[in-house]
Amino acid sequence: MASPNSQKKARLPSANSPPVGESVGAAISLFGADLQRVKSISCDMAAGYLLACSEQLPLARVVIDKFHVMQYVYNAVLDVRRRIKKELSSGLTRGKVKTPQDKEVLFQLDLLGQTGYRLTQPAHKWSDAGRELMNTVFCGHPQLKAAYDLAQEFRQWYAVENISRKDRPSTAADLHQWYGKVVGSGLDEFRSALKMIRKHEDEVINYFICGQTSAKAERINGKINRFISNNYGIKDKDFALYRTALYFS
Repeated sequence: MASPNSQKKARLPSANSPPVGESVGAAISLFGADLQRVKSISCDMAAGYLLACSEQLPLARVVIDKFHVMQYVYNAVLDVRRRIKKELSSGLTRGKVKTPQDKEVLFQLDLLGQTGYRLTQPAHKWSDAGRELMNTVFCGHPQLKAAYDLAQEFRQWYAVENISRKDRPSTAADLHQWYGKVVGSGLDEFRSALKMIRKHEDEVINYFICGQTSAKAERINGKINRFISNNYGIKDKDFALYRTALYFS
């Protein structure tokens, strides 16, 4: 058995490390006068990023990344599914012997376990088998159907085609109508997503003006992370950074 001293300890940020906002602001400032040419910037809801953008890019229009907003909404749907599974599991008989009711509950839990990815897809992307599965689950769990419909309605509101179809007041009015449907649904799992969207409503709606997302940057970031992972163990930090910069230049 390894001694406590031989185990690797998690690396925690130093007490002297600057806040994230300061680090991001310092990195942005390296672009110097070119910052005056930036018309818009896409980012997530992290307070540090938003603060750095407001300080270093005061003239740029901030767009909250569409992917991160949709992730909040889809997480709410999955939270509804998680609650339903928990409620079903609580009614199972303890012990190895299962009653007919237990078998039905286990069957329902198995069906719910197969819905995860489909709950984040529009219905037209489901296969015939997937459509049959989802119809069965929705018939037995109307709250999950309501949550899914809310997410898909929000996805339709967020569609790229609406950039040229509607003006800002109409777009905001449709969003406020969705707010009302969320509140009327009584689904507590949507509270967090609703609060976040309301807080950053202007920056969310800016998507329909700028039409941009962070997809390209996220893709590059993912490739960099995989590159670093594949080169794990390099001791020369400067050389590792040089290789990374050269590879992704």
